[in-house]
Amino acid sequence: MSKTFEADEVKQHKSEESAWVVVDGGVYDVTEFLEDHPGGKKILLKNCGKDASEAFWTYHSEKVLQKTAAEYKIGEVKPGSKL
Repeated sequence: MSKTFEADEVKQHKSEESAWVVVDGGVYDVTEFLEDHPGGKKILLKNCGKDASEAFWTYHSEKVLQKTAAEYKIGEVKPGSKL
């Protein structure tokens, strides 16, 4: 079973020490991926702590979400939570 996070908890993770992004309701801890992100860590950090779906889909395909991002998924945002 996947863990569910409140929006307030996700919003606290927007630094190099703890970086979480939300894509289509999924919560991804990208802290360990910051240095490896092909677009650089700055763009990831800009989108941490919030719903980054629009930015993600502008530059990535479904394949990236399924293959690369899957290992970083830690849960889902609680339904109805506003980021």
